[in-house]
Amino acid sequence: MPPNAPPALPFSLLGLALAAAAAHAGDLTLKVHDRLAVLPTPSGRVLVHELDLRNAGAACARIVDVRLSSAGQLLRRYQAGAIAANTLAYDARMNPLPNPAPGQATPHAVELPPGGGAVVYFFLVLDNNLPLPDRLHHEVDSTACSNAASARSTASTDTPVSHAAPVMVGLPFRGTGWVAGDSANDFGVHRRTLIPERDAAGNAIVGVYHAPERYAIDWVKVDADAHRAIGPLDRNASYLAWGEEIIAVADGTITNLRDGMAEGTPPNNPPNPTVEMAAGNYLMQDIGGGHYAFYAHLQPGSLRVRLGERVRRGQVIALLGNSGNSSEAHLHFHVSDANDPLMSEGVPYVFDRYALTGLAGGFDDANGLFDDLALHAPSPRFALIPASYAVLDADAAPSAVAAWAFPIQYPSQ
Repeated sequence: MPPNAPPALPFSLLGLALAAAAAHAGDLTLKVHDRLAVLPTPSGRVLVHELDLRNAGAACARIVDVRLSSAGQLLRRYQAGAIAANTLAYDARMNPLPNPAPGQATPHAVELPPGGGAVVYFFLVLDNNLPLPDRLHHEVDSTACSNAASARSTASTDTPVSHAAPVMVGLPFRGTGWVAGDSANDFGVHRRTLIPERDAAGNAIVGVYHAPERYAIDWVKVDADAHRAIGPLDRNASYLAWGEEIIAVADGTITNLRDGMAEGTPPNNPPNPTVEMAAGNYLMQDIGGGHYAFYAHLQPGSLRVRLGERVRRGQVIALLGNSGNSSEAHLHFHVSDANDPLMSEGVPYVFDRYALTGLAGGFDDANGLFDDLALHAPSPRFALIPASYAVLDADAAPSAVAAWAFPIQYPSQ
């Protein structure tokens, strides 16, 4: 959770070889990892999802074409380098397969070994003026790894698209200059963080994983001079976000927490981090509807609430810190479908209202600055998740509050 983040055969055997390859390619199976749900963003409505591929055959399969369509209309296609850029392949023990390979600079073809598989990532922006699709159709063409010219085999799957509105919450803080680090985007670290389930012996279960951070944001603060930190960069107190009050985003009950983990020394991540300690001190809150708000990297000893306590929206629940797998003070926030930081799925959520005041870029760990900061007068937004590195004002101006008082209307479905 950082704030920033693989000999020609004799003629008499050739027919048998092709037949074996085709039979193998037919053992490729597909499914969408989680439900397809719409996320409203400033760029339009987005479907953020993963396609699971599994190779149940006895030979290696090379992925050569990936297509996504709806009602016969092609919406996205991955070929050549785009397959490698949007795919994480793994072996029969769920070990990731590097792409490019160690010592190489160029991505190679994505190949699934027997018993292995892959995760293909999609970030599909839908036109706001068109109706939402009812279903998505995914197709994957593969060939034998040993003979790329062999006949292709196609596997496909159809998945319904949920038209339900996203979870709506308030911002988890007050004040100005909040930067939405690594918000929902195509290549972000959050949405590509996968947590495998493990068996009783601690071994990863092949093809079984969770994506709790699919819609997560790392929140830091910036001032008008582009500072994230003022003072020595190895002191937590130098960072503008450190010590800020974290508030509940909705009414609900505290259902999970951890406290007592020491804070790290910025601007580096702690040595030898583990998945279990990544969140540092955290709170989870049941906000209703089977949804849980997750607040991570809190100051030790700063939790203002107890397990089982009912809290109200806007209530101070903790202070922001730098605990866990974190290089500087920031708040990791997301909404999930289970009361577990790891064994859960991230669900789409939006903030009911905020003011957009700019865009930051160029995370500079050497001087505590953003290299680029573009600011403007507060501009009201509602029922959206902000773009990556958008700068927000959580304190609404009176005129904006009046505008936000009208009922929220979602794009036509």
